[in-house]
Amino acid sequence: MEATTSKTLIIFCLVATSIAAVSLGSVEETQSLGGCLMSFISVEGCVEAINEAVSHKKFDELEPKCCKAITLLGDNCWPILFPDQPYVPVLLEYACKLLGYVPKVENVAAAP
Repeated sequence: MEATTSKTLIIFCLVATSIAAVSLGSVEETQSLGGCLMSFISVEGCVEAINEAVSHKKFDELEPKCCKAITLLGDNCWPILFPDQPYVPVLLEYACKLLGYVPKVENVAAAP
């Protein structure tokens, strides 16, 4: 029950942040913002894994698909998703490298 509540809260925060950013942004920014959110939401368990990594420093739930989403996320998305936490992208990308998922991500990204 707690995991569902946590996931719902994270998604709500991401959506609320995106609505605020969309109301201030251009059409191009809006389209990229939707992609920012979907890159994490579309990977099952990724939102929860990122929450555990950022909130509780537990990185063992990061899986290759989530690391792929983290690695491929554009630089303009991070300030939208984590406006007051500039260390988050570095932390998550480094964790994925330590877990050994970055080479797998590069191979998956290169596959047709």
